[in-house]
Amino acid sequence: MVVSSNLITFVVGPTASGKSNWALSEAEKSGGAIVNADSVQAYTDLTIGAAKPSEEDRKRISHYLYDIISPHDNFTAGDYRRKALQIIEEKISAQPLFFVGGSGFYIQALEKGMFEIEAIPPHILQMVDEIKSQNRLFEELKLRDMKAAIKIGPTDPYRLERALGVVLSEGRALDIIRAEFESQNKPLGEQYKLKKIGIYVDRDQLRKRVVSRTKTMLASGFIEEVEGLLSKGFADTKALKSVGYKEVVSFLKGELKREELLSLVVTSTMQLAKRQMTWFKRDQEIQWISPNS
Repeated sequence: MVVSSNLITFVVGPTASGKSNWALSEAEKSGGAIVNADSVQAYTDLTIGAAKPSEEDRKRISHYLYDIISPHDNFTAGDYRRKALQIIEEKISAQPLFFVGGSGFYIQALEKGMFEIEAIPPHILQMVDEIKSQNRLFEELKLRDMKAAIKIGPTDPYRLERALGVVLSEGRALDIIRAEFESQNKPLGEQYKLKKIGIYVDRDQLRKRVVSRTKTMLASGFIEEVEGLLSKGFADTKALKSVGYKEVVSFLKGELKREELLSLVVTSTMQLAKRQMTWFKRDQEIQWISPNS
């Protein structure tokens, strides 16, 4: 049963395509609010390189789930889903919500649910590690969950290791665990009115936008921002391994020349955009439009 007449709109697409500006305009027209769906923009202290909404934009309408975690924190898609659902429950009765970002895994977790397993006990992890050292992951998983083993195959040790740990810890086959999860977690579309908008620009135009945005970031103090992050002890965090930040870190370490920095950030950003488009193109429910629509 749909619990609110207000619409939840996912605004997705590649980085630098114009998602935020489009969503801001539409949210203002409808009296809505913006909710972050970008993993990097969730971090505090990462601002310029994360291309967060400006202070001016945040004053125009409400923005949620920005600057909510420290770069030191481990923040999973499941964590994101819980916080996003809380925002929906608190706000959807009063206004439409626009979820804006390119983190497809976050959006999928929110829309479809997140299949999470309790932490695997240390003694199980040790057992699996011993099995792994003997190259018996596939054989052991076949003994306990033939269906999962066949689905994964013998050549993916990471997934085999994870699956075997879960099966041993839970004492049940993966499909049984997943079926139980699905019976307890309704898709978001069964509870709320959903719409999916994809912002698309052709590759040449996107590259121009990426170059322009990167130049603006560098001129606005991106390098100094990263220096500050390093001084706060964030060097080894996942946050500083994100696109743009890792290249600036390399520059500050003397691994890149200043004239190489722009080109490498643009290249990494375009590679990210390609991965994002590959992800979102799988979803046939997305309506693709121009950022100027």
